[in-house]
Amino acid sequence: MSDPGTDLVTCPYNIAHSIQRRRFDNHLMKCSKNYPNIKLMTCKFNTKHRIKAEDIEKHMMVCEDKAAHDARILQARRMNSIPVTKVHIQDNKPQDLDDDEEDWGLEAQRNPNTYNPTEAAANKNVIRTSGLKNATPSERKLFRKQEKERLERIEQEQNGGGSQNNIPGLNYK
Repeated sequence: MSDPGTDLVTCPYNIAHSIQRRRFDNHLMKCSKNYPNIKLMTCKFNTKHRIKAEDIEKHMMVCEDKAAHDARILQARRMNSIPVTKVHIQDNKPQDLDDDEEDWGLEAQRNPNTYNPTEAAANKNVIRTSGLKNATPSERKLFRKQEKERLERIEQEQNGGGSQNNIPGLNYK
């Protein structure tokens, strides 16, 4: 089925086809559709193995992937026979940490006023698109209208709010 020393595999449907091993799955799908009159069975140990019906029993006896398949079954049986013990997990309560250690959970509890990116974006002159996900056309139209009004309001606040935010020497339009 494969050429020694190369990464090419011969197609079971047409021996004139030599395919790279990494593309062999896709090729098998195409060739099985292109050659519907050729009836090949699939090996239960490796789906890339396609064999004639009269040779399937012989193949099952000598398939190189049979050992790996049997090993997986044996491993699964061993895992099912191992007794499972229950482990009691204690609740992790905040402990006194050294000054050089961080505890983000504890820090978040102490400071409930954390950064909210949605609120921060609502007060800045940025284009938001989060309101457009899975929205109907009318909802998108309404969102764009509200965004336009929000951006105009923010621009008016920046321009009409006085010159305290302006940098001297720059021309603002």
